[in-house]
Amino acid sequence: MSGIEGVGDVDRRVVEGEDAVALDGRLLPAAVGCWLATIAALVSGWRVGALVAGGLVVAAIGLWVLLLWAVAHRRERVRVVAVVALGGVVIGAGFAVAAAWREYRVSAHPLRAVAGQTAQVVLTPTGDPKAVRAKAFGGERWVVRAELRSYRRGGVDTGAGGAVVVLASGAQWAQVLPGRPVAVRARVESPRRHDLTVATLFASGPPEVAGELPWWQGVAGVVRRRLSDAAAGALSPDAAGVVPALVAGDTSKLPEQVEQDFEIAGLEHLLVVSGANFTLLLAAVLCVTRFLTLGPRTSVVLAAVVLLLFVVVARPDPSVLRAAAMGAVTLLALLTGRRKQALPALCTAVIGLLAVWPELAVRAGFALSVLATAGLILLAPSWADWLRARGCWRRPAEALAVAVAAFVVTTPLLIALSGRISVVSILANVLVEPVIGPITVLGVLGAVLAVFWMPGAELVLWCAKPFVWWLCAVAERLAAVPGAEITVPGGAAGGLAAAALLAVGVIGLRSRRVRRIAAVVAIGFGAVLIPVRLWHPGWPTSGWIVAACDVGQGDGFVLAVARGSAIVVDVGPEPRAMRACLDRLGINTIPLLILSHPHADHIGGLAGALQGRAVAAIAVGPGELVAEAPRPANHRAAHGVSHAASGGHGESGDIRTVIALAHAGRIPLIELAAGEVFRFGTVELDILAPIDSGRRPTQPLPNDEANNRSIILTATTATTRILFTGDAEADAQRALLRSGALVRADILKVPHHGSRTTAPEFLEAVHPRLALVSVGADNTFGHPNPAILAQLAGLGAAVARTDRQGDILVATAGPHLRTLTAHRRDRAH
Repeated sequence: MSGIEGVGDVDRRVVEGEDAVALDGRLLPAAVGCWLATIAALVSGWRVGALVAGGLVVAAIGLWVLLLWAVAHRRERVRVVAVVALGGVVIGAGFAVAAAWREYRVSAHPLRAVAGQTAQVVLTPTGDPKAVRAKAFGGERWVVRAELRSYRRGGVDTGAGGAVVVLASGAQWAQVLPGRPVAVRARVESPRRHDLTVATLFASGPPEVAGELPWWQGVAGVVRRRLSDAAAGALSPDAAGVVPALVAGDTSKLPEQVEQDFEIAGLEHLLVVSGANFTLLLAAVLCVTRFLTLGPRTSVVLAAVVLLLFVVVARPDPSVLRAAAMGAVTLLALLTGRRKQALPALCTAVIGLLAVWPELAVRAGFALSVLATAGLILLAPSWADWLRARGCWRRPAEALAVAVAAFVVTTPLLIALSGRISVVSILANVLVEPVIGPITVLGVLGAVLAVFWMPGAELVLWCAKPFVWWLCAVAERLAAVPGAEITVPGGAAGGLAAAALLAVGVIGLRSRRVRRIAAVVAIGFGAVLIPVRLWHPGWPTSGWIVAACDVGQGDGFVLAVARGSAIVVDVGPEPRAMRACLDRLGINTIPLLILSHPHADHIGGLAGALQGRAVAAIAVGPGELVAEAPRPANHRAAHGVSHAASGGHGESGDIRTVIALAHAGRIPLIELAAGEVFRFGTVELDILAPIDSGRRPTQPLPNDEANNRSIILTATTATTRILFTGDAEADAQRALLRSGALVRADILKVPHHGSRTTAPEFLEAVHPRLALVSVGADNTFGHPNPAILAQLAGLGAAVARTDRQGDILVATAGPHLRTLTAHRRDRAH
């Protein structure tokens, strides 16, 4: 949320607290009332919305009676309260009726009647395709929000409007442009969220153009493309992806690892079009008009024109228009320095946006924008004044106040949504605050020049190079700090608990005694915990043998070879989790990285495993490699985006991404087959399956066949024997037993996340002492299967599961195996 401030003199007044006490909150009940009423109608259905509206009408009648009594008895204070409350209740009732009516129309939409069936639909996308990361299998997956124009079923065209969400696979969907109608055949399903979406459509093929692109969307596409080309010509690959994202919300060229760094560091809000973009741009325009001594009317007209042009470039969808409204509100605060005026403006923006797009009431982005803007208006000025009164310089005081205010008001919602919190967020936002303004202004200027004069655009963006370098460096360094992001209880309960704790903390810190105690406690904890985390984290424990990384519904195993060196077997569904696990283990060298089979829950996290590490070779099964690596369909694929999520019965991942990443890193690719033996220090690898039949598949294999072609290997260390099984199912397991291979092992990687497809005789033959199950929490596949767990227990095997225990380390303690989990439960087996 940094970068909201930072342009010239205009931000001085907003933090100096002019009119700081007289807050005009008369519209606040109306804004809150309409927001809550809309949420009730959308989430609980139109019947509940109608009941809410009726209840508010009754409340309005009661307030009207109270108002008449107050007027008759000259109770001025009661009259004021009654008037304000009555306005909020009446507006809330109106919004409840409107939202209930819209929800009713959506629930009665004819497309709902064909749920579960297939139809030919014509859509108009309302936003750019968003890559799905770790949510479903398949090479490249996209989510596209669109407006339904018509659908055909049974040879009859039916015209019908309504918002739909399209889930699609294939590189062609990445080229879909907002505003250009497309036709596609899709399976119709009920919507997954209550946000006035008519249906969720699962596209069964590529889109076909069904109409012309509106001229303004064509202009936006040209500007965005030219800006991306200019950035690529002037900046490094990482910076070239950051500038279009920060300026216009275009993340198509943003490397995956850079996006992860921004998320961990709490800077992800910079990679979308937010109110900060509009605030900085409009403030820069007004500074120029002031320098040119233009009149106020001319300044306003120019600011409005720039605002309109920027909306066109950034795509005029509801999220961008919402950001424009929030930016205008923030600019009002900057220009007037009067929160008395800014707060009513914010409430008016909320009411107006919900009147046009009621679905925003249940969108997290809308809530975060409103909360961040409210924090800037209500909290940041007084906190900056407090810091300046105690000797802090103006600029650091402003930056710190804005960052802390944004953190305080948005953290509860972020915890409720993700269950994670960035502990370096405030520091990161303070450090990058000085460079956001120059990057935004130079980026916009470069975008304009790129349309007419590419060399000039590249020169302007080259001037932004040091600012972008600093932004990326801060994100990268702080994201790499141990414990930069911590996991906390999420959901509604976690969010409410966080809100309560933060409220108590803010109120408590008003007391000097509490501040002193808090400072002493913070310094004490920091003096103890920071050195421990940095220099002696206690993870991994000395003498560990193998680690099971908590990568969600997928596999990611690390076999220790030497200090800082390990063999990796599978890398999970997405880069972030695998990268974090290897970082925690201190692995910087990988002599061999084995991908058991090309399903996304085993190969999707490859970029995370490669980042910052020396990898000697990547191994896949026989027949997986092609003669020549085709280039991925988009830049993000080349940076390891799986566009796929983990699951239990996955579709094939994209082996081309593996090949592209290996070629980019100049890492040799090899194929493994049964009978091969490798030795790394004291660790010996024996490949048991699959047998190389000479087959070279020309297309992805069916799921069960791909699973049964998983690489199965044993790792023999000085003290124990480990069996890795990939997703091999019963047929492959029985074939392995028939081959006479030695499968008995001390530690078993349970096949296929504990699926019921494991043969009982196979578990009997392995007879492990410890079984490791890599599985995602609350997965929908029923993994691990209770019958498999029962059989393992009957064999006397201890079971360790990543869904319940997080990362799992296995070490030896004399004749016993000892497991240490991410939750620090130390057990001997």
